[in-house]
Amino acid sequence: MKILKRVLIVLGSLIILFLIAFGVYLFVNIQDVAEAFEVGSPDSGRKILIATQGSEYKNLMVDTLTSRLEGEDVYISVIDISGLSEIGQKDWDAEIIIHTTEGYRLPEVVKEYLGRVENPDEVLLLITSGSGEWKPEDCKVDVLTSASKVADISELANRIEDKVNSLLGD
Repeated sequence: MKILKRVLIVLGSLIILFLIAFGVYLFVNIQDVAEAFEVGSPDSGRKILIATQGSEYKNLMVDTLTSRLEGEDVYISVIDISGLSEIGQKDWDAEIIIHTTEGYRLPEVVKEYLGRVENPDEVLLLITSGSGEWKPEDCKVDVLTSASKVADISELANRIEDKVNSLLGD
């Protein structure tokens, strides 16, 4: 009886430690809601959508991209990915979606949006994950991956800027 009691106490303690560690992991890695803002005039000839989640890395990436892509005839709208369900692709010349993986899956709102995309060449996903290597299978759009390292922002921003400029005809 004493052995069973000790085994149950040890097992219960391990479960509690696991739950605490999992809670801390979720707290550290949870994504914030991105603050929406606009750059330029909605009447501009070229329109870029950036849908993102909020985190230090993603916010810095968005700031870098908007400063590089803004111009005289460019309108940029930045929204949280939760707003993708209200977005129609025909309103944009380029869409950049920046998000983290959720259990090696696309966030449901991103998956739903990609299912409605008529021109996948106009969409670019930047997916962050722990290793920075996970990519969804059978994805019809361009995908870049990152491990959320600030040191990688410049190189990734260059690649995104090149893609967007090719879509805008620059």
